[in-house]
Amino acid sequence: EHQKSLPEDVTHLNGTRLPLLFPVGEQRRDIIPKTLASESLPPAERTSVMELVVYETGEMATFEEDFTNLVQEAKKAGVKDQWVVVFSPQGCEAMLMGLGWLETNGKFSEARRNATSTPMRTRIAAIGPTTKQFLIEQFGFQPDVVAEKPSPEGVADGILESMKTT
Repeated sequence: EHQKSLPEDVTHLNGTRLPLLFPVGEQRRDIIPKTLASESLPPAERTSVMELVVYETGEMATFEEDFTNLVQEAKKAGVKDQWVVVFSPQGCEAMLMGLGWLETNGKFSEARRNATSTPMRTRIAAIGPTTKQFLIEQFGFQPDVVAEKPSPEGVADGILESMKTT
């Protein structure tokens, strides 16, 4: 709709609609490009998208150690319930290792979770379906909550809803 409001000399060249430049991260879904170029749109309204990777996500080198230390501090402080929110696949392995929930084969172990959770109960929330799927496929781990909307507010809503029933 915004494109329609712009002068044609901005959106077209020699009568052809110009593609949209879409800066992205290296891990993304293709919802926006597919929507803009959808065959359900009239041909004159379709917009091709040129994706340009402008950032990459990675795990901080000290994350696992820092995270493990925070978990230990919480236990020493007598924390009974804690939530860990996973915002991307990159930190999943270090998070599960830091909690002591992975077997030597790299897979999640419910027995290890139960053994390390006493007296502190730790639950995991994933920001969205991509992170959830990564946890399941790579580690055999099902997060306790997956945000309906991939945003901090969506995570908070999921956690609050989960806490009503547990």
